[in-house]
Amino acid sequence: MRPYSLKEIAAVSGARVVFGDEDRLFTRVAIDSRKTLPGDLFVAIVGERSDGHDFVPEVREKGAGGAVCEHPVQGVGPQSDGFGVLMAASTIEVLRDLSTHYRRELPVEVIGVTGSLGKTGTKDLVVSVLATEFPTYGNPGNLNSHIGLPLAVLGMDAPYRYAVLEMAMRKRGEIADLCAVSLPAVGVLTDISVSHIGVLGSLEEIALAKAEILEALPRDGLAVMCGDNEHIRRMGHRAKCRRLCYGFGEENDVRAVDVEPLGWEGANFTVSYKGDRFPLRLRIPGVHQVQNSLAAVAIGLEFGVPPARIREGLENAVMSPMRLEVRRHKGITIINDAYNASPKSMRAALDLLADIQSERKIAVLGDMLEMGAHGPPAHREVGKYAAEKADLLVAVGELGIEIVRGWNETGTSKRASWFPGKEGARDHLGNLLRPGDACLVKASRGMGFESIVSFIDQLEEL
Repeated sequence: MRPYSLKEIAAVSGARVVFGDEDRLFTRVAIDSRKTLPGDLFVAIVGERSDGHDFVPEVREKGAGGAVCEHPVQGVGPQSDGFGVLMAASTIEVLRDLSTHYRRELPVEVIGVTGSLGKTGTKDLVVSVLATEFPTYGNPGNLNSHIGLPLAVLGMDAPYRYAVLEMAMRKRGEIADLCAVSLPAVGVLTDISVSHIGVLGSLEEIALAKAEILEALPRDGLAVMCGDNEHIRRMGHRAKCRRLCYGFGEENDVRAVDVEPLGWEGANFTVSYKGDRFPLRLRIPGVHQVQNSLAAVAIGLEFGVPPARIREGLENAVMSPMRLEVRRHKGITIINDAYNASPKSMRAALDLLADIQSERKIAVLGDMLEMGAHGPPAHREVGKYAAEKADLLVAVGELGIEIVRGWNETGTSKRASWFPGKEGARDHLGNLLRPGDACLVKASRGMGFESIVSFIDQLEEL
């Protein structure tokens, strides 16, 4: 971000300077003490598992220039180092207000991306396509929440033409708030399905929450929507600007035709748009990624990116970590899709496991969280589908037992194992895995399945 003084941050956020050099300038904000650098402004956020105020003395020792707090911190007072403290009723609101102020100074056009599934992949693909022609920014990692997105906005420190910002939510109003911070001119709605249904209660509520991005767009903006999703089609009227639909169906403006799946090599397909056709190659596995790539194609075409550069952007696209990330260790092919899970993404990952060349196909699956009463039957359906695609099942978690039940309900003689926690699953995999296997690891983010991937990576003897 551009330099902000302590007193300017106080002025734009309503916080007050308690002590320190109020003219001290800050060009970086941090919320994680482990990632705080000398000169940073540390925002002490009270979370479910930790309180950032506990780490203010530590970041001061590391050379941070100041902190935003909600209450005094023992042992942190005025000293000759000029360390400054801002006090506010809500540190999250200070972060939001600073980000909102900075965003309004930036001459950047924001493309917001949300949806139940496909947000990150679509964001990565849009960035890759636009970056072939324009300076383009995408929010890194998981900076897509009410805390993460403001940090992503403050992280824009170059003269970007476009910023592609993924937006996540868990309840009504959150997408609207993120749009109020980021001011998108283009909104992409990728999918509406049962993710978070345990929190929001119904698909209708999920659709209304996601559609907030459409309602936030200006009249001269552009709504880019997956026309293959019936819930998105029903919400389209909420956008008061021009709408562009993409997908496989004939009713879409930007269509993929003649799709040739290539398994783990990606897919060849042809784009049809306004009577023109041109071939493309996507080197990312999964037919669902072809659908995601169409959002990037639509935006590229709207912004004047030539088809040849769109092709280049798709062929060189790099996905964010833990999304169908393939690695090999000791002769085992590991498919790390541990970032998140839903019924639809579980089926897509199992399809890809079935496509891989291997001696045995092992599915390591865990709970899909935030599904409420829909959870048990949805997990059983995943188990039934896994029985068609995998040779062995290792299920983990409270709902993982339902995956095993679904697997067994098919009448298969193939073996399934269940463990209440990851430790038992790791021990089992240490004895189970052998060279030539392909192993899919997938669960909701809260399950922390990256630790299972790390365990497999560290196996020395098989």
